[in-house]
Amino acid sequence: RLSAEITFRQFGCTRERARLVVREGDRLLASREVTLKAEAAPQTEALVFNAGLAGPRSFQFAIEPLAGEENVHNNRVMRLVNVTSAKPRILYFEGEPRWEYKFIHRGIEDDRSLQLASMVRTTQNKIYRQGIQDAKELLDGFPSKPEELFAFDGLIIGSTEAGYFTPQQQQLMREFVDRRGGGVLFLGGRAALSDGGWAHSPLAELLPVRISETKDTFHRDPATAELTAQGNDSVICRLQEDPGQNAERWKKMPPLADYQQVGEPKPGALTLLEMTGGGRRHLPLLVTQRYGSGRAAVFATGGSWRWQMMQPLADKTHEMFWQQLLRWLVADAPGRVMASTPHPILSDESRVPLRVEVHDKSFHPIANATVEAHVVGPGGTADNVSLAPMPLEQGVYTTEWSAAKPGSYMAEVVVRQGQQEAGRDVLVFRREEGVAENFRTTQNRELLEKLAEQTGGHYYTANRTSRLVEDIAYSEAGITTRETKDLWDMPVLFLAALLLRASEWMLRRKWGAV
Repeated sequence: RLSAEITFRQFGCTRERARLVVREGDRLLASREVTLKAEAAPQTEALVFNAGLAGPRSFQFAIEPLAGEENVHNNRVMRLVNVTSAKPRILYFEGEPRWEYKFIHRGIEDDRSLQLASMVRTTQNKIYRQGIQDAKELLDGFPSKPEELFAFDGLIIGSTEAGYFTPQQQQLMREFVDRRGGGVLFLGGRAALSDGGWAHSPLAELLPVRISETKDTFHRDPATAELTAQGNDSVICRLQEDPGQNAERWKKMPPLADYQQVGEPKPGALTLLEMTGGGRRHLPLLVTQRYGSGRAAVFATGGSWRWQMMQPLADKTHEMFWQQLLRWLVADAPGRVMASTPHPILSDESRVPLRVEVHDKSFHPIANATVEAHVVGPGGTADNVSLAPMPLEQGVYTTEWSAAKPGSYMAEVVVRQGQQEAGRDVLVFRREEGVAENFRTTQNRELLEKLAEQTGGHYYTANRTSRLVEDIAYSEAGITTRETKDLWDMPVLFLAALLLRASEWMLRRKWGAV
């Protein structure tokens, strides 16, 4: 399943209802009815759909035409997506056996797009491992080296006191988010957050909420989750595609088994869920934020398992919530090799800038790599392109290529250090012709005003045209050419002089003076 954010503008259709759709060829993948908001302002809506099998795929995102709409060609865009079969890996460390751990595991076991490796501390010196790749993985406990922890894309910290981790491990977790670009999720629990002493940890800075140094913030009392406006716009909390139905569904959710008090959200953080419990209202429950190259979240409870236990057996609400939360956690986690182009859709353009960022297992930039791209496209197009390192950006390699024919292209990038392959990535882009003019139909007022200023003129709107006549005057802006001529070289003056002489002769003759 993919989550797409579609941003668009509309003019003259405020408060109208429109249908947003995703298609692959003639097949409808998803649709959703949206209300058009402020005119000319960017509006972003999200759609979740099944992308199908792995490989390059072409999706059309469109808004179905409204009644009386003149230009319908700019209602749709094509986007290429390389659907990968690789599963992002998440490391879940839990400080004690508890129901939350069991139900999270059960909630994502059917998700083919995620892989969960977990460590549960059953006694002070004993760890139970699940989902490991081999017998040696995590054998020595929680990772202490960058290459061990950075092999994962996401990290979950359950009910565990900060003192269990060494200062080096805590700093490593911070770099996992800040430098590696991974996602970290902190859960509530009797040894979590404030009660676990995390206020004094280096990780307190990346938490999206402020946590105090006080204890006894964890309460084994029921709490009711409440969806916020930001949560209703988030793919994490979308249990129904329709926003109204989604809000109603959240109101019917069973109460949580417990809750933990945290401080207020930090500036820039998004509060997706609040909760009411123990007479306390509007406590932050699920809060997220960007931090460095990655993202961080706090889910201030260890009792979401009741969303499964107190629902009918066939209800998938608990599974849907946890799958969407963990997909969001690792959605932007980069690989060691990341290929990109600023314009994956070339509208009436053939130039393709290619950029590749290369890192080692510790996610430090590699400056001495050999980077090559094999590009294939329509009509049997095939080419091998070498990328050169950027002088001022370590680990970044660039080149420029030309897409000669319209159609879809795929570039497979391979990175080598000596004879050893360091990684690879796939980039897809598309060239289209005759489409750019459909997306530039509105007046570019900024450009017109700039041209008028540079040439000494004025920009006029329709209601100011009455001033046009009186404002027309000679301007010294631009280029002025002066030319000097003798009077007798000007025909007008010669004719005037001849006319004066002829008039004088006729008057003299009339008066008898000739």
